[in-house]
Amino acid sequence: MHRRSFAIATAVIAIAVAIAGRPGETLAADAPVTLVISNAQWLDALRGKSLWEAVLKYQDVAPHVKLEQEAIPTSAYADKLTTEIGAGQGPDIAILQDSLFYALAGAGFLVPLDKAVEGVKLNNTNDDGMVKSQRLGIAWQRAVYALLYNKKLIDAAGAKVPTDVAGLIKSAKAVSKATGAIGLATRHQMAEVSNWFKDFQSWAYGYGVNWVGSDGKLTIDTPEAAAAIAAFKAVYDAGIVPIGDDMTTQRSRFKENKGVFCIDNSGSALNIASGGALQSADLVAAPLPFKLPGAHQQIFISVSKHSKQQAEAMKFLAWLVGPKGQQALRDVSGPDALATDVPVTKEFLAAHPWATTFAELASTSRSTLIPGYEVETAQIMRVVMEAVERVLIAGTPPKESLARAQKQIDAKFARRG
Repeated sequence: MHRRSFAIATAVIAIAVAIAGRPGETLAADAPVTLVISNAQWLDALRGKSLWEAVLKYQDVAPHVKLEQEAIPTSAYADKLTTEIGAGQGPDIAILQDSLFYALAGAGFLVPLDKAVEGVKLNNTNDDGMVKSQRLGIAWQRAVYALLYNKKLIDAAGAKVPTDVAGLIKSAKAVSKATGAIGLATRHQMAEVSNWFKDFQSWAYGYGVNWVGSDGKLTIDTPEAAAAIAAFKAVYDAGIVPIGDDMTTQRSRFKENKGVFCIDNSGSALNIASGGALQSADLVAAPLPFKLPGAHQQIFISVSKHSKQQAEAMKFLAWLVGPKGQQALRDVSGPDALATDVPVTKEFLAAHPWATTFAELASTSRSTLIPGYEVETAQIMRVVMEAVERVLIAGTPPKESLARAQKQIDAKFARRG
């Protein structure tokens, strides 16, 4: 072979070897690739489409990549994804509520994402994405809780914006009497326990609850927890909550100018403010009517260890946490905190003035998960919410109901004491 031809051939072979990559990586940098991204939000009315269109902008810079949705309803998301990944299948990239994130991370199903975030200034919403000193999750969105209210209805009744639970009951009754609207939209039944316990954490934290003590033991039966349940019971008994209605029904009424107050998170606020009779300018977010800060829900984005396209998935995530990806996500995420401190646009603030309140509340809110018990939080809180239900329906005193729950928790989690 001619010396020059031999050199060229050698170089071609070297490049081919280089791009062949390691097992689990794409075989060629520009070969057609499909990345499947799972998310329950893809099914959200209005927001789901906007989020997907933001993600699809990656195809403009990586035309060899085809992004595909795996859309799973929220109610089935954890079970379906766990089953798929447990069987060595499932999406390449998964968008996960923090509780599911910890479960998959603990089972070893997620891969480190350090390469994707090299040189990126991540904010503190990413802190919980570190598991055993490994970055297994990047913050997708953080949705913090606030007290939402319909300003037109409040003004029509001449009511005040409450700063405590007594004021909430008083104002809700006054506006309901004057306008016929329901007083407060809030989850309140075990049929929705998987989300009710997350909502209830704002009540608990607002009254100073820490579900785990400094010694690592679970502390369920406390005066703070009894006070939080008693406050919720007062609201439940006041006749301002539409007992028996699920949250979807309650939100729909709120969205149609038939609700006064709603304790909900920033993601839901954007849904409420979009596409209904309630104009965003008439929606206001206020601090929760408690002395202490409330809760937030954190969503992470991660890569499955079963993905055959891990290298391409890393490139996608690198774009997502970069300026263009974050701006694309910001444009459709409303006030939710993102992985970096990309600000809410002036246009969004002008259309949705309530967004600034959420940004302020996000700086002091707490995770709905119990520190040290992140994977078991749903099991623990089911027992707590059963205690709350006994108070609401059977009239069991909070202290008595919590004592029973403490015994159940001690028996079930004694190994962690």
